[in-house]
Amino acid sequence: MLPVKKIIFLFLLTVILIPGCAKEEPPPDPDSGSEMRVFVSGSAAVTPLLKDLAGAFAVREPDIEVVFLPDGHSKAGISGAVEEQYDIGALSREMNPDEKENLLRYLHLAVDGLVFVTNPNIKVSSLTTDQLRDIYAGRITNWSQIGGPKAKITVIDRPDYTSAKIALRKAILGDRLTVTGEATVVERPWQMTDAVQLSPYSIGYTSLGEIISDNPPVKMIAVNRIEPTPANLRSGRYRFFRPFGLVLGRDPKVATMRFVDFIFSETGAKIIENAGYVPQRYEILIGIVPEQSVMVQSQRYKPLTDYLSRKLGEKFSVKLKLYPTYIEVCRGLARGEINAAFLGSLAYATVREYVDVLARPDYDGVSTYRGILFVRADSDIRDLARMKGTRLVMGGKTTTAGYVFPLYHFKRHGIDDYRKFFSEANFVGTHEDAILAVLHNRADVGAAKDLIFNMIAGENPFLKSSIRILAESPPVPSNAFVIRKDLSVPCFDCHRKQMRGAAAADDIDMNIGAAIKHHLLSMPDDPDGRKALAAIGNATRFVETTDADYSKLYQMLREIRLHPESLLQGD
Repeated sequence: MLPVKKIIFLFLLTVILIPGCAKEEPPPDPDSGSEMRVFVSGSAAVTPLLKDLAGAFAVREPDIEVVFLPDGHSKAGISGAVEEQYDIGALSREMNPDEKENLLRYLHLAVDGLVFVTNPNIKVSSLTTDQLRDIYAGRITNWSQIGGPKAKITVIDRPDYTSAKIALRKAILGDRLTVTGEATVVERPWQMTDAVQLSPYSIGYTSLGEIISDNPPVKMIAVNRIEPTPANLRSGRYRFFRPFGLVLGRDPKVATMRFVDFIFSETGAKIIENAGYVPQRYEILIGIVPEQSVMVQSQRYKPLTDYLSRKLGEKFSVKLKLYPTYIEVCRGLARGEINAAFLGSLAYATVREYVDVLARPDYDGVSTYRGILFVRADSDIRDLARMKGTRLVMGGKTTTAGYVFPLYHFKRHGIDDYRKFFSEANFVGTHEDAILAVLHNRADVGAAKDLIFNMIAGENPFLKSSIRILAESPPVPSNAFVIRKDLSVPCFDCHRKQMRGAAAADDIDMNIGAAIKHHLLSMPDDPDGRKALAAIGNATRFVETTDADYSKLYQMLREIRLHPESLLQGD
């Protein structure tokens, strides 16, 4: 027969799992036709934070009512927004690729730390990721195995489709680990802390924001001796977290945008921070191609992203994403992993169906570059005929200078298959790598971009006397700023114009591409802009760029019969 305490615990835990308990709120009676009511639903994990924000918003905007429909999961937040059942969908995970195909705007609201919690009587203060995996796999079953009391561990878990479990797998468990069959699975977020309180030897995981806001009687556990705090979350030291986001329909109404505007205001950020979350801004990710080393590229472009962040305003954050290869940044754009990029001419041609080209840097009147074929100055190679049987190195397979031009040059001189003409023909990571390979006798002939050659030669003057250039390509546009055609963000201020009758409903979208283009072209007029221009290679300004500027590239591509979009499918 079970002990009385065990019977009471099992009864209470059963009550927790019954849908429609006291913590569930009755659904309001929605009036979807009201322009002054904002309907919200989606992830139950995000709802408490949005309710805090709505409460403060009601004081500032008493004419607008924020109505919370019954919450559920992130998937419901997306489908409800798509089907226009409500105005704002709440998400506690990233959108899946198929979900991104919907015509929704995603706003990154906050980062929520996820914390492991135990019953207060457990004296263990920190666990390693290996120990946590072993606990959830059922390989560690007793607290005494990890410095705790001699008692069987009760594992509390969440369903696999919940954002908390998705984050747990991503950060710690991995996709293949099978959780012990003895784990107790709770459906709703708040049921986790209730279950941990009721079971004297349990462990589970929940929201850091919930712990800070509600202060339930549970004990937080450090992971690898790193405490789960907002400060450690902001710094990146604590790595167990999930994103909170909002999705809006294609045509958000004025009342919706007034609430969104408040959420992303300084007041809203303070509320988010006080609730234990890390507030976020609308993020624009810019991909960078590896012309030089990753560190050098980051240093070159960071002042520019800082400049754009400042110009676009406090609600926006412009960040770099560095890719290891040229083709990966193209695939990142095609998949929607990044919003924009600086692309060489061939890379732009590869993804031009997905992007618009805005502007490119100008260097004292020069805004184009050429591909160059070169050898060491002391080499006896003086022309193409003497290259036969030598070693060729090229600076990237998705570059005009490192791929299209050499093939174009060879074909014009009767060489259809360069791989049979040279004894070796290899691609390297960057133009700089190709230049250094020839300089240090690791290759006999190189193909690279003249801008990179001149940049390195400016820092190391001996390079110009050590390398002989044998051929140059026609000029093509220097690396240009491109932005995805489908990138639109809510205009946080357009609703104010609309309330004054100065904007139509279809003006609620801000043309972010036009805004970025304006700021790029205006850089010489701003001290920070001039510093950013200097950082990317002593550029003097940005110049407007269109698809027509790539006509010489398209001619070379036709002659070598290369369809650049096919590069997305290759290795």
